[in-house]
Amino acid sequence: MSEDELINSLDSLREELKRLREKRNSLVQKIRELKRSKSECIELLKSYNNELQRLREGLRKLLEERKRLVDKRRDVINELRNCRESLLRTKEVLNGLNDFSKMDVDKIRAKINALEWRIMTESLPLSEENKLIKEIGRLERLLNRILEARKLGSEVQELKAKLAALNLDLRDLNAKIDGLSDNILKIRAEISRLANDKLEIRRKVDNLRDDIQKAVQELITVSSRIADVRSKYEAVKSKLREVRMSKIKEEEERLVNEKKRKVDEKIKRGERLSIDDLKILYGEYHE
Repeated sequence: MSEDELINSLDSLREELKRLREKRNSLVQKIRELKRSKSECIELLKSYNNELQRLREGLRKLLEERKRLVDKRRDVINELRNCRESLLRTKEVLNGLNDFSKMDVDKIRAKINALEWRIMTESLPLSEENKLIKEIGRLERLLNRILEARKLGSEVQELKAKLAALNLDLRDLNAKIDGLSDNILKIRAEISRLANDKLEIRRKVDNLRDDIQKAVQELITVSSRIADVRSKYEAVKSKLREVRMSKIKEEEERLVNEKKRKVDEKIKRGERLSIDDLKILYGEYHE
């Protein structure tokens, strides 16, 4: 190749090296940015995992609490059923003693005491005494029915109070269970949303990993190409140096030959030779 061709080749190789280096720098920057994005996504995944763990733990506790309240509500409902049944049975018995509940206990006790006093203090005929004893027995049975009616009335009031309290407990439990159910639905929806977001970020991480691998492979190819072009550049530059050195040597030889020719002409003319002429003649001259 001629010197001009070698120079053109060097210019072309130099431009290609410049382009390849710019491409390499661009790829290095791209890989750096991709790795930064990947690191950010991985950190985001960690935060999603932590949040999901927190939500799932909260959900577990809410489910346990709801189960506990549901079990408690079942017990309250059973107790309510039993209380209503007891109230109905007690009311039925009390209805049969309704007339007795209005009687005056103190008057009947006073009558019994008066009759017993007569038996103890008066000298009564046997028939009269038996009559009084029978009356005392009737009054005592009446008193027992009255006391029983009053006791059942108290039981009815107690059962009604208990029933009202159980109904309040049931309403309170229902409200708490409904509130827990609402929170459970919200947390499950949040878990589902975060799980979908996490899946999307995971896909993004996988895509970034693929992009990084492709960019690294391209960087390796470009770096290899740079090495090849640089090697060619050095080879052409060396060749250009050889060509130029060859031209310089040719020029030097031409000059030396020209000087020798002039010395030969002096010899032919019989002229005296100078020291430089002698050096040229014997090949020891270097300008």
